[in-house]
Amino acid sequence: MITSRPATLADIPQVRDINHWYIVNTCSTFTTTPPPVSHYEDILRDLNRRLLPFYVVVSDTRKSADGADLILGYAYFSPFRGDLLAFAHTVELSIFMRTDQRSFGYGTILLKKLLGLAASGGIQHRCEERVGDLARIGAGSIFGVMNTSPVRSILATMAFNPNNPAEGIRLRDWFTRLGFVQKGRLDGVGKKMGHW
Repeated sequence: MITSRPATLADIPQVRDINHWYIVNTCSTFTTTPPPVSHYEDILRDLNRRLLPFYVVVSDTRKSADGADLILGYAYFSPFRGDLLAFAHTVELSIFMRTDQRSFGYGTILLKKLLGLAASGGIQHRCEERVGDLARIGAGSIFGVMNTSPVRSILATMAFNPNNPAEGIRLRDWFTRLGFVQKGRLDGVGKKMGHW
């Protein structure tokens, strides 16, 4: 059976393996060097602390090399400029599928789950803003201001590879079918694999 559920620390090695492939082989992420498993564990812990969802879609009939249920893909909402309270209502989507599991609808399962949580008011983003060195607080001190806000806006930022435009167009069209609206395009902001 295929199900979606919140990610756990035990899932992180498979999550890293999925993301590693995209880092090494595509421009889908601007990360150029695969980070260690601890990086992904830190992401999960931070999102849990901020009350933001990190979901995996798994098969309980197919197993990974270590015998765990096979993770087919993952998705999460991360803060958009998460150190500024004014952006507490806005999150950014990250979604990746195992390369051999694309086009089976598993990404749609994940995205609909996260969008449903947001639409129902089920996601309250705990955003914090750091301030310090205010005279009334005392020089050198750090004071955190925290606010919990319902998620209102979801950004899906995608890289468009000029060497493979059809892939980018398919992804954009998929987001559009699921309710996203293209709002802009940034040209030449990142360079990977020898092109902008």
